[in-house]
Amino acid sequence: MKKTVITSVEVIKLNIPYKEPFVISLGVIPGATNIVIKINTSIGLTGIGECAPFVFIVGETKETVFELAKQIGKLLKGKDPFAIEDRLAEIDRAVKGNYTMKSAFDMALYDLLAKKANLPLYRLLGGSNSREIYTDMTISI
Repeated sequence: MKKTVITSVEVIKLNIPYKEPFVISLGVIPGATNIVIKINTSIGLTGIGECAPFVFIVGETKETVFELAKQIGKLLKGKDPFAIEDRLAEIDRAVKGNYTMKSAFDMALYDLLAKKANLPLYRLLGGSNSREIYTDMTISI
């Protein structure tokens, strides 16, 4: 049986305009630019991850995440996507910080594993959760 490898990594800027501008003390935000990572494999599966870099909160810009993710994609080409800990360790050795960008690769690799197992990702990660998980309480002013 042939070993599964990463054949390519696509890095996409996703511009998402808001219906109404989001206004906070840092300024007016008319929309978001998220970065989508698509990891393609030799068995035809594609894992998808996404991150939302915001320089004032995480210190990463959409421009640096976009360019850095393209370089990380080159690093991962030809490697086993299901050796997730190895892939994430490689990314950590190659890049210090940049946790927002790293999270998109983490998501894409686990998405691939879920697709290989023919499970929804939430089930692969332990099943449904009945309690609320708060992530942010920022409101527009």
